[in-house]
Amino acid sequence: MALNGSYNVIKQNGESEIVVTKSRFIGNLVSVSTASEAEEYISSIRKKYNDARHNCWAYIVMDGEMIINKCSDDGEPSGTAGRPILSIMEGAGLVNAVCTVTRYFGGVLLGTGGLVRAYSDAASGALENAVISPIRRGKYITFTCDYPDEGGIRRLLESEDFAITDSGYTDKVTITVLGPEERAEGLMARITDMTGGRVVPESGESVYY
Repeated sequence: MALNGSYNVIKQNGESEIVVTKSRFIGNLVSVSTASEAEEYISSIRKKYNDARHNCWAYIVMDGEMIINKCSDDGEPSGTAGRPILSIMEGAGLVNAVCTVTRYFGGVLLGTGGLVRAYSDAASGALENAVISPIRRGKYITFTCDYPDEGGIRRLLESEDFAITDSGYTDKVTITVLGPEERAEGLMARITDMTGGRVVPESGESVYY
């Protein structure tokens, strides 16, 4: 799936625990950066709860310009655990996150509908107890200017919501900034106009931040 729009990331991990008809469900939602990190976390959960009947999971991570998502029912009937967990994450617009729901079987069968509700509720509880933050698509811009132009450009950057990420001072000033991608082209044009063509910014990499 290609990246498109804005997303949310985990700033503080979340946990939950519910009991449904004697079965205990433990949800954990954590931040990861890669699919490998997600797989490692899932392995750690399996070890931590190695006496549980099921350790079901889902993750969503950015990989370049693509989104990778995977899920597992871990022995539960197909579509009753991993997919509901993934749906909760997708509904919240999460990326770079993994959610596990561990089940200690209570001896009573819940049925397909009951399992879907239980795994969804455990994942939702972990989400409610987490802290999430939005990220958006941004653009790097680099430009070199004379010292007298620096002050006016810095004021323009602040008004356009662009932050300086790197700067260098020699006989001229070289500055790299990051801000909303949709404003990048307009900002570049305004910098060129306000300096009478003395400064021509260069467009750089697009990232989420």
